[in-house]
Amino acid sequence: MKGPAKLLVSLLLALAPAAVSVAQPAAVDMGLSVKWASCNLGADVPQGSGDFYAWGETAVKADYSGDTYYWSANPARYAERFILNRQLDAEDDAAQVRLGGGWRMPTFTEMNELVQQCDWQWTTLEGVNGYRVTSRTTGGSIFLPAAGYKEGQEVLFAGSAGRYWTATRHPYHANCAMELFFSSDFHYAYFYRRLRGYPIRPVCE
Repeated sequence: MKGPAKLLVSLLLALAPAAVSVAQPAAVDMGLSVKWASCNLGADVPQGSGDFYAWGETAVKADYSGDTYYWSANPARYAERFILNRQLDAEDDAAQVRLGGGWRMPTFTEMNELVQQCDWQWTTLEGVNGYRVTSRTTGGSIFLPAAGYKEGQEVLFAGSAGRYWTATRHPYHANCAMELFFSSDFHYAYFYRRLRGYPIRPVCE
């Protein structure tokens, strides 16, 4: 490569944004089918909110709306109707892309294990509200901060509610995906529209 072509490549490399370093979490054995990360994707402490992602996107952004949602303009993938257990492809899984090393987003089934097979206690860690989730078999625990979620350019219900994506699309509503939804009064697996920005709690085998 020489001449103008080489100059163009050099210029593009110089203008390219630097890679973002993402903290590597510890793997906590909860006695379930997978191990759970000690903190949210993009956080370096358990009480940290970390980054917010729309479902199937792997980069953070300023605005979480239909106009900015990647899959609104590219609807073919994940648009199948009446399909069970449709999971994100690896290249669209934010935890796999950002962390590597065997980390990924939890499936709906794995999130349900956490909900149904562990003890949940609403508490405060370093001034942050959330749930201490403790294994009934190993005694291992993780803290899930009530980080709220992003809709448009706003963070809503931080400190009072938590919503975390799974890798599983809703089987009937193609524009929705399965999530964990909690407040101080309840915690259960649910679903909502994919364009919202939620934290992610990774898992590994």
